[in-house]
Amino acid sequence: MMTFIETIKIENGIAHNLDLHLERATRTCFHHFGARTVLPFDAIINEIRSSHSEGIYKLRIIYAGKIEHYTIEKYQPKIVKTLKIVDGGNIDYSFKYEDRLPLNKLLDLRGDCDDIIIIKEGYVTDTSFSNLVFSEGEQLFTPSRFLLNGIKRQQLLRDGKIKEKEIKMEDINKYSNFFLINSMVDFIQINRIVE
Repeated sequence: MMTFIETIKIENGIAHNLDLHLERATRTCFHHFGARTVLPFDAIINEIRSSHSEGIYKLRIIYAGKIEHYTIEKYQPKIVKTLKIVDGGNIDYSFKYEDRLPLNKLLDLRGDCDDIIIIKEGYVTDTSFSNLVFSEGEQLFTPSRFLLNGIKRQQLLRDGKIKEKEIKMEDINKYSNFFLINSMVDFIQINRIVE
């Protein structure tokens, strides 16, 4: 059975961007199962709120046409300072599949870097676990060609904090700073990108 995952940031008992997580899960269920249903994420959050009312937690909900199970754990930030550029070939991760085997195969190519930048047809997309943001002066851009339209990416675009832009592999060096974003973190700065 094909299963999907939503990773929700719970901070001091409050779920971040719950509306966007629900929208994505609803679209996923309709696309894959023909189900027009809103999954009861709020019931899980209400259940865990009192026992997780202080600090930052990572709530992982596994679902298909319905919620299969969930886990919640204290959030431990991933340390990522260097990225290796890899060719993603025909990889497709347009839905947040629980099965990450295609991404993990690309991640195996990272060498001594912490993670990867996945290139498709010459264009920058994402890392193995996050969307990317590039700074040019005061402006922040995220690649318009992405693997997964991440929740933090959607929120920052909606709030006007970042803009979409096609970014080719050869354009990377034109930018002064590089950041990772995902539902758990706002901006992780990258020190080095390796070709």
